[in-house]
Amino acid sequence: MIEHTLEQLPRLAQRWRARELSGAAYAASYFLHWQWALHGNRAVSRRSKSAPRPQLAAWLVDLADTPPTQLEDRLLDFLGDYQYFGVIPNVAQALSAWLRGLWSLQACEHIPTPLQVLEMQTQGTRPVTLISSFPRLLEPVLSKANAHAFMVHDLEHAYKFNHETTLHLAQQAFFKCLWQAERQGRFAAYADDSEFSKKFDYLISDMNTHPAHSTQYLRAILVERVLKSEGKVQADTLSPAGCREIQSLLHATGLDAFNP
Repeated sequence: MIEHTLEQLPRLAQRWRARELSGAAYAASYFLHWQWALHGNRAVSRRSKSAPRPQLAAWLVDLADTPPTQLEDRLLDFLGDYQYFGVIPNVAQALSAWLRGLWSLQACEHIPTPLQVLEMQTQGTRPVTLISSFPRLLEPVLSKANAHAFMVHDLEHAYKFNHETTLHLAQQAFFKCLWQAERQGRFAAYADDSEFSKKFDYLISDMNTHPAHSTQYLRAILVERVLKSEGKVQADTLSPAGCREIQSLLHATGLDAFNP
C-alpha cells in the first residue's frame, strides 16, 4: 500500500509546479497521502463524536476530483476536526493556518542551507521541504527517517515560529540582527571550529524559541569556543579578556539587547 499511495506524490508535485495547487494545498495533500501510506485506517481519528467518521482513503479519492478552487476548503475540513496518528496536533494546526493564509510558509523541493533558512526567517517565513521523487522520499533526509518525518519536523518549527504573534515578531527581530552580524563576518573568527559551526547552524535554522533563550545559547557556544582557543576545557573559567571579547561582540551586533 505504501508504494502505491506514495507514487501519487510526483503527480501532486507536478500540479504544484504548474501552479494548479498552492504550496499549502500541496503540503496538506502530501501529508494526508503519507498518513494513509504509513498508518492506513489508524491514520486519523475524530476530535469529537459530532464529526463524521474519518475515511481517509475516500478523502484521497475525493481530493483527486476536487477542483483546485475548492481544494483548500476541503483540506481544511479534513484537518480541522481530526487528529492524526504519530504526529503532534501542531502539525495539522500549522497546515490549517497556512491554508487560511494566516502564516507565511514556503514549499520547496530542496533542503535549504542553514543560512538560507536564517534569511527566510528574517522575512517572516520558514521552509517546508516536500520531497516527491520515488523512491528518494523513502530514504533518510538528514537526521530524519524519510521525507514524511522531515516535513513533519518543518511543520513543527513553523508552529513554533508563528503560533504567537508577539513571539513571532521577537524571533524575526532576533534573526534579522543575527543575519546582519553574519553578513558582516562577525562570527568568521569562530567558524573554523567544526563544533561551533555545527551548533551555530542549529541556532540559525533549527531553534525557534524566545530570543532570550537563543541569545543565551549563542553566548554559551561562544564561551565554549573561546575557552578552546585559550587551551581550556568547558569546565574552566573564561579569562577576563575572553569575557570582554564575547560581550563586545554581542554588544556590537545588538544581540545583547535580547538578553540584557
